[in-house]
Amino acid sequence: PSPPQPCHHQHVPFAFYILFHINHPQQAVTTAPHILQHLLYILSSLSTPQQWDTQASQDLLNNLQHYIHHMEQCMPVNGMLFEGQGSHNLLFSINKYFRLIQDFICTHSNSTCLWDHVQLK
Repeated sequence: PSPPQPCHHQHVPFAFYILFHINHPQQAVTTAPHILQHLLYILSSLSTPQQWDTQASQDLLNNLQHYIHHMEQCMPVNGMLFEGQGSHNLLFSINKYFRLIQDFICTHSNSTCLWDHVQLK
């Protein structure tokens, strides 16, 4: 059987471009593992499509976990390389973005288009 075609008719309430206005290179050290942790949580949920290749999915999850661990080793003991209002706004924006994705997954769990949209984002 041919793979399902992507769905374009459904509005998706999250856009990746709203996230990043990083002012200091050090912010990436804290921001990247934060994003990877969100991805790991979403992709390891029970709602991932059954038609996905099991071994490839497991390899992806293992790699995400490896990179998160590796990045966390680069962080100082207190876990923060930058402070200030901008850093809190950035982490808030990231949390909001992934919360929108998770809400979208919960709301549209029966949609055949669900993972097409999530995968595109």
